[in-house]
Amino acid sequence: MAKEHQSRREFLHKIGEVGGTAAVYQAMVSMGLLVSGEAQAGSTRLQWNERSAQFGNAVKPTVAILGAGISGLCAAYELKKAGFPFYLIEARDRPGGRSHTIRSGSIVTETDSQQTCNFDISEELYFNAGPARISQTHCNLLSYCRELGVPMQALVNDNRGAFIHSSSAFGGKPVRAREVITTIRGNIAELLAKAVNSGALDSDIGFSEQNAVISVLRDYGALNVGNFFNSSTRGGLADDTGGLTPGSPKTALNLDDFFFDTNIPFTPNFSESINQSATMMQPLGGMDKIVSAFSDKVSEDAYYGIEITGIYRAGDRVRIEGKAGGSSGTLEVDYAIVAIPPSVLRNIPNDFSAAATSAINQVQYANPTKIAFQSPRFWESEDNIYGGISWTDPAILQIWYPSGGFAQEDGIIVGSYLFGGRHATNFQNLSIKERIDFTLAGGEKVHPQYRRNLHAGISVAWAKVPYSLGGWSVSTPSTLLQLPDGPFLFAGDHLTYLQGWQEGAVISGLNALNNLLDLMSVG
Repeated sequence: MAKEHQSRREFLHKIGEVGGTAAVYQAMVSMGLLVSGEAQAGSTRLQWNERSAQFGNAVKPTVAILGAGISGLCAAYELKKAGFPFYLIEARDRPGGRSHTIRSGSIVTETDSQQTCNFDISEELYFNAGPARISQTHCNLLSYCRELGVPMQALVNDNRGAFIHSSSAFGGKPVRAREVITTIRGNIAELLAKAVNSGALDSDIGFSEQNAVISVLRDYGALNVGNFFNSSTRGGLADDTGGLTPGSPKTALNLDDFFFDTNIPFTPNFSESINQSATMMQPLGGMDKIVSAFSDKVSEDAYYGIEITGIYRAGDRVRIEGKAGGSSGTLEVDYAIVAIPPSVLRNIPNDFSAAATSAINQVQYANPTKIAFQSPRFWESEDNIYGGISWTDPAILQIWYPSGGFAQEDGIIVGSYLFGGRHATNFQNLSIKERIDFTLAGGEKVHPQYRRNLHAGISVAWAKVPYSLGGWSVSTPSTLLQLPDGPFLFAGDHLTYLQGWQEGAVISGLNALNNLLDLMSVG
């Protein structure tokens, strides 16, 4: 009896079991059930450009943009081009928000500490404390980079020559990512080949198709003619081979400990989600090059060092209250684009609607942490690692190597990047000195050269950074806040499904502008 076709729901459910939500999303796009993020993103900006042009030389309303992060800067830039009068107001003394590139002399302020960066002065010696990579699918952000003349370079996100380490696997020794991935693929392919040959999959694969499937598995897993995985040069070469003598594969890893070690966060498909890839993008010279390109265009209308103390309605307009130094003042405008993170916004007096206030209060934030050091580039000269990420015990999780300045004397290495959770909470509660010592102790399990090379450590715990109080939203985006609340318009990556990405901030800024045009059309 012919096997019945799966329903779409069953099919998507099985994809979700294997590949997670990202895989389901891509399957729904390919099936025509969703419009891809790239298409949505591109149409958002196009819609704004076409609609704003329709207002021509008509008198335009005044707008206050509260927050000069990427979403606020994007909105300000587009309002400037369209001839709108606006005020860009930021509590910090710099633009960019969480897009903060740290160099020699930069200051990192947290609620209970302050650090000054002691890197040497050099073009390549910088630390992207916030966003540090751009996906090739983030078409809005990259189009702004082209428009604003921000030069880009490749970022090595996934390097098979970097290390995978766990204190409880492989004898506690770091191994190359290529060894782990090759051995995983080989073992999986061997199991599948056995299943095919034993007839276990006869109901799924026709007899005429089995040879084709076996051929694919042999190639995928580097199986021998007997369909067994022993080893492969994909995992590396044995010592003293591959030069004057033929290359011989290293002995394959024993994965027994690795598979049952729940502390290993690394997954072989890390670089295969829609927002990650082996090669990503970064601005040449630091992520704040994008911030500077935006802010330079709107500098005449930007006001820094002004803390917002109240956001209220004034009839059908908006009254903004703020303070700078010892002075207080108010500003009335027609509309306000509120690009302040909900983690901060919920503590600012306002008269948003009850529904909007509830939505703002429900947004929860991750508490990521990062720490970076200046160091001679021993990872290049001694370990042959050029860019990418090593994965280690979850207490420090990731080590990032610079993707620029190859073969120069010094570089900036990110000694730990924690996405949030209890390990990040532990890290952020350490003193500044304790953070450095903690990172060195964890990192030298991967690189014994750590302690004698790394210096000038500087860290950031985003949950303790004023005017941020978190890294990115971990809540479902609020559809309510994607719409106007009277004269209030909201922006920020927390309103998109690209939370934590600058592309999400850009899309949300453009969405706020389109909402502004809707209000103007009604008015």
